[in-house]
This record gives sequence, structure tokens and C-alpha cells, in this order.
Amino acid sequence: MQDEKLIRVAREKDRILELFRQKGMRVTKQRKLILDIVFEYDCISCKEIYYQALKKDKNVGIATVYRMVNTLADLGVFRANVPYRPAKQPETGAGNGCRIVLKNHTIIEFEQCEWQNLLTEALRRKGYVGEAQIEEMVFQGVSFHI
Repeated sequence: MQDEKLIRVAREKDRILELFRQKGMRVTKQRKLILDIVFEYDCISCKEIYYQALKKDKNVGIATVYRMVNTLADLGVFRANVPYRPAKQPETGAGNGCRIVLKNHTIIEFEQCEWQNLLTEALRRKGYVGEAQIEEMVFQGVSFHI
């Protein structure tokens, strides 16, 4: 059980680092350290992440932590209004898919292609989309590139 969790966390970290690479960002030792702290501790502020990072690397600056947290939020890694914890990905491995939790706690998961097809069809019915594809979606202040 613990091994499965470690493997899942390692995969999630790798996925996030790959997102960085795709955005043309360098994967530095300090960024990896901050990511490790985010997965290891339930920090509720950038200062808490910063203090944890200082214990492991005296060269980490508070600005680096703030930039990293903002980048993780922009990538949709953090959920809004909760301690800095990575947003859980669907167990199905949907990656950039969609996980919807209804008020009755029913969970609906879509693979990325399914989710994009649903959005495209809904927009087509409303007269917004012809052959164009969705590039970006913003939901509750978090931008998602599709």
C-alpha cells in the first residue's frame, strides 16, 4: 500500500516536471525541492513552504517559492482555497482529463479526448465552435490549456 502511494507520488511529480519542460521551463534543483515539500507537507502558505525549503537548502529564496507556487497554480496542480496540496488526478490515469464530483458525491471521470469532445459538442450546439478546437479554459480563476 505504501509502495503504491510512493509510486503514484513519483509519477505525479514526473508529470508536473514534464509540464514544466513542455512550457520551456528549466527543471532546477530548487524547483524539485519545492515540489517535494508540496507533496510531503501540508503547508498552508508560501512562507511555510519557504521555511521547509530553508531546512534543506539555505539558498532558496522566498521569491523562488512564490514563483513556483504561482506556476503550479497556473498549471492547475493546486486546488483553490485549500492548503498547498497537489490536486488529485483521476485514478484512471486521465492525466489532463476531467474529474467531476457531484453534490451527492458521485464521481464522473473523463479522459482528455472525451472531455474535449463533450466541450466541443456543447459549444457547437450553442453556435460557438465550427471546426475550431478549444485552446484554453478558465474555471474559478485557474487556466487550463487543453
